[in-house]
Amino acid sequence: CDDERSICTMLEIVLRSAGHHVETVNSGEQAMRKIENSLYDVVVTDIRMPDVTGMDVLQFARRVSPDTLVIIITAVDDAETSIQALNAGAFHYVRKSGASLPGDVRAAVQLAIERQSMRMQNAALVRDASARNSLDNIIGESAVMGKLKDTIRTVSSTASTILILGESGTGKELVARAVHACSPRDGN
Repeated sequence: CDDERSICTMLEIVLRSAGHHVETVNSGEQAMRKIENSLYDVVVTDIRMPDVTGMDVLQFARRVSPDTLVIIITAVDDAETSIQALNAGAFHYVRKSGASLPGDVRAAVQLAIERQSMRMQNAALVRDASARNSLDNIIGESAVMGKLKDTIRTVSSTASTILILGESGTGKELVARAVHACSPRDGN
């Protein structure tokens, strides 16, 4: 997001050539609409724009899509503004200093993508450990119990609503807890 179309075009070319999917906008309002309607791993925004500033975009992204990392770019060398942006939750702050801008933004985006990847891997490991622990509460080594555990692993990864039926005392609540613990909705 930059009100200078030439900056958007240049960064789009650089980031696409690095293998990233890129969308550009030329105002903070447009950026906020996109953030509200889609998920983005990384947002790169100029800090100084008319009407809606990069700080407004940053604060909106942190509120609406907290997992989205925001990189602020600026032509003004202002230490106080960079500190404010970082304190407000910006992932990185890049100075528009001529020829180094494309490389600096590409490097910052790569770092952000690596951070996102590590965060997702960590969440998956936590879910996996939790799932293993919750499945350990279901005692039994028979083929039927093995199939039940496999079914729990399979259905818990979906966004579907799951109905658990059975007679009183058969372990429906234990299965429900295992499904929840294996689910990405667990919230651990």
